[in-house]
Amino acid sequence: MTETRSPVSRQILMAIVATGILTFTGILTETSMNVTFPDLMQVFNISIGTVQWLTTAYLLTVSLVMTISPYLKTIFTPRNIFFIALAFFTVGDLIAVFSPNFALLLIGRIIQGIGTGVITPLVFNIILENVPLALIGQYMGFGTMILSLAPAFGPVFGGVVAYTIHWRAIFWLVLPVALISLILGFKSIPTTAPTPSAKAFDYSRFTLLAIAFTSFLFALNTLEHGTVGIVMLGSFAIAIIAFTLFIWRSKVSQKMFLNIGIIKNKALMFSLLAYSIFQFSNLAVNFMVPTYIQLVLGSTTMVAGLALMPGSLLGALLNPVYGRIFDQKGPKLPLLTGNTAFVLVLLGFAIIAQNMTVLMMTILYALLTLGRNLAFGNSMATGLSEIGPEDRPDGNAIYNTSQQFAGAIGTTVASLFMKVDPSSTVSTAKQTAIGSQHSLIFLVVLGLLNFVFFGQVFKNLHRVKS
Repeated sequence: MTETRSPVSRQILMAIVATGILTFTGILTETSMNVTFPDLMQVFNISIGTVQWLTTAYLLTVSLVMTISPYLKTIFTPRNIFFIALAFFTVGDLIAVFSPNFALLLIGRIIQGIGTGVITPLVFNIILENVPLALIGQYMGFGTMILSLAPAFGPVFGGVVAYTIHWRAIFWLVLPVALISLILGFKSIPTTAPTPSAKAFDYSRFTLLAIAFTSFLFALNTLEHGTVGIVMLGSFAIAIIAFTLFIWRSKVSQKMFLNIGIIKNKALMFSLLAYSIFQFSNLAVNFMVPTYIQLVLGSTTMVAGLALMPGSLLGALLNPVYGRIFDQKGPKLPLLTGNTAFVLVLLGFAIIAQNMTVLMMTILYALLTLGRNLAFGNSMATGLSEIGPEDRPDGNAIYNTSQQFAGAIGTTVASLFMKVDPSSTVSTAKQTAIGSQHSLIFLVVLGLLNFVFFGQVFKNLHRVKS
């Protein structure tokens, strides 16, 4: 990364936009599908715990694929990585379009997840390698803004399309967006030759991490049935054993995979924990709000999508501004201010959770997003500014992997809180409202925990200058 404040070239700006738009398409389909879950439950005759795997499996795939991004940089040019991502996204999209059952729809989403997992780290790697450190907050904010626009438009897009046409049309209509990305990126994305590594890829560590992530999410999902059984305990045990072996292997292996040794940097580690909590909470609330609006308030998918749009749009557009605050004021102001607003709004959400209206949820979600986004992207910028340029690709991969996995857990946990017992004498609407309140109280506790994490971040800051 250059040390000067020299302007960023038009080609690099176009490359950031092109890769950001392709990532946008992946996130757009994810958030678009969230508002269709009640419809899909009826179409495929599945439970809320099953349908949420469209998001959970997608995010799990994205998180695992992101771990190989440092390795991809050693064998492919940035432009080749872009084309690989585009191919996976398109194939997965077409499978989802023609899927006759839930299983094939899920497979299509997983293949799309591979494409999104390949392209997302590329957005930030282009920024980290071509933008001066003095401007890193602003450009990280710019990249995050492009990605954050998808949650703004996704629920509305999905709601309107599902209500007026059909949920399958969501997958048809995102293809032109991917085409725009191809047109913009065909010549602008750098063809920088990869830097071959003498180290072979460590497939064993990748496999262990995949087993750990998958087993953990499967264990959480089994709680949908309301019992703590041998399957759940066994899955948790497998996850713990696999992750322990992964850490051990990381200490002794000479092969190439994520350099988790950089997590020893305490400022990075605690900012990563806070960053993960923000994404966990974001996906949990994004799951809760449209489900509540449809199952409790009896509104349509279109209304559910519209409720999320103002907050997501405002939060996305303000990301570059938030990044400039980081560049000019440092991390303390945006992180503490953002988290304070985040916790206070969650608390307000929790207090009125059983008696909310669409308007109340729209306003509170907007306020929640404004606070969260102020701290979210700047948590990542803070951590990455604490390590040297040679470690930033691994740092970028770790943050993005943690973001996606935390989001998958957030969706799963929210579905567990909001699960409906069909044998209960309490109505579905009432059960969903009570579950939403419990979920929000849990998120308040996590938000308070972030203050502890940020305290440790500030205690250990030294910010690398190269």
